[in-house]
Amino acid sequence: MNRGKHYHTKQQKVILEYLINSGEHYVSVSQIAAHLKQQGHSVGLTTIYRQLDKFEQEGLVHKIVPDGNSGAHYQYTGEEAGSFLLKCEDCGEMIPMACSHMDELYEHVLEEHSFQVNPHRTMFYGICNNCMCNKKRKGNDHDQQI
Repeated sequence: MNRGKHYHTKQQKVILEYLINSGEHYVSVSQIAAHLKQQGHSVGLTTIYRQLDKFEQEGLVHKIVPDGNSGAHYQYTGEEAGSFLLKCEDCGEMIPMACSHMDELYEHVLEEHSFQVNPHRTMFYGICNNCMCNKKRKGNDHDQQI
C-alpha cells in the first residue's frame, strides 16, 4: 500500500476534509455529495467515486459494502489500520470498533479452522446502545400507562 505524500487537487482536498471531519463514522457517496453541494462545491458523483478509489489505494480511506442492498461507505483512516464494524439492525448505524480481543478470535479462526479473516470486512449485527435505551424507555412508558 502506498502511503507516501501525494498531491491533492482542490476537489480532493474538500472530499478528504469531509471524511476527516466525519471521524469514525462511515459515510456514503450521497452524503459526501450532499455536504459538498451544501458548502457550495460543484463536484460530480463520478469525481467523488474516482477520488475515493484513489484515497483507498493510497491507504487514506477504508471502503466497506455493508450488505448487498446498499452502496459502499467510506471512513478516513489515515495511517491507522481499520477496525471491525458493529451494525445496528434497528437504526442502521455502523460503529467502528478496535478491540485487542478480536486478534485472539482471528488467530483462533486461522489456527483451528484454517481460515484467515479479513478484519477490514468483519461486521457484527445487533442493536446499538441508543436503540436499546429507546426500547427500554418505550417499555417503561408502556408499563406506566397500564
